[in-house]
Amino acid sequence: MMQSELDLASLMASRLCHDIVGPVGAIQNGLELMAEDESMAEMAMDLIKKSAHQASAKLQYARMAYGAAGGAEMLDPAEAGRLTGELFKGERASMDWTWSGPAAPRIPVKLAMLLATFALGAVPRGGTVTIAAEGEGVVVTAAGDTLRSPPFLDILTGGGEITDPRATQAKMIEMLAASGGLRIDVTSDGASMVLRTVLA
Repeated sequence: MMQSELDLASLMASRLCHDIVGPVGAIQNGLELMAEDESMAEMAMDLIKKSAHQASAKLQYARMAYGAAGGAEMLDPAEAGRLTGELFKGERASMDWTWSGPAAPRIPVKLAMLLATFALGAVPRGGTVTIAAEGEGVVVTAAGDTLRSPPFLDILTGGGEITDPRATQAKMIEMLAASGGLRIDVTSDGASMVLRTVLA
């Protein structure tokens, strides 16, 4: 039985709320700290500014990667890279977004954004995630000293029903790729993991 769109929407809402509640809660903590102790005002303001930036970055990324992107069929890969790069700040791994140039079809651009952050799960102790255009598709390579299989990789490559909000990104990638007649091919040599869009 195919999973209902309502179930998926509920899981996605839970995932996005979880991503945003951390920095928003930190903003609240900063405001309370300022109200309780004026001597901590500078520290509290730094916390508020940092948390506000994190919340904004996550929302802007989600709007383009998960959202309808204003209904546009073509997206700017450089802007997609900038928004994705904001999410890498504070992560142990760095990002090398090599895709630039004119606007490109929305499906590969959105897949590049989603695969880039998904690939962080392959290099939890640090490394580099490289994103590049390949023909009409995209290839994302995660390389690091300690390579792991990202959570929910089976959902990414094979689909299936999900019950964990943390699996929504993998499910979204699988469904988005399928909508464009694509699937995600994953290979690894122990030092790097390559996630590539191929024809389904």
